[in-house]
Amino acid sequence: MRKISVALLVFLLAGAGISRAHAQLIGLPKVLAFGNLTYASPVGANFSNIANHGFGYEAGAGIGLGKTMLVASAGQITYNLTNNGRLTVNPLKLGIRRYLLLGLFLNASLGTALQHTDVFPDKKGNFLYEVGGGFKFGFVELGAAYTSYKLAYFSGNASSLLFKAGVAVKL
Repeated sequence: MRKISVALLVFLLAGAGISRAHAQLIGLPKVLAFGNLTYASPVGANFSNIANHGFGYEAGAGIGLGKTMLVASAGQITYNLTNNGRLTVNPLKLGIRRYLLLGLFLNASLGTALQHTDVFPDKKGNFLYEVGGGFKFGFVELGAAYTSYKLAYFSGNASSLLFKAGVAVKL
């Protein structure tokens, strides 16, 4: 009976070791959840002439293998317009995040920018792109990005530098 118990224990340990080695070899999917506060600084002649700054938030999630993750996010940024109104933008994005070294990462996203103003409450969407990077240490994440989309209610593009600070959990 003792030999059977020892043999069973050896087979169980070997099986666990093989499963663990296989999981490390193929890589288990990583999951990321994040949320941040955003400060937006308009750039370019068109947008910086009608808006002076914006504040907002973003929340998202990602999944991936190794150092590359597919991410999705949604948020809101409200810009103060020079004519005392507000432009509210709800970016909906899909993108890729690539970790380079330690917590340093680069990201690129495409999506839509749903926009409305105090005067025009109907939301209109336009193509959006964003490129940037950041650093994740522990649960804290700091980042910067450049985003641009066509303005729905004004002529030209809305381009902004975004500064982000928040939390991120990677499992």
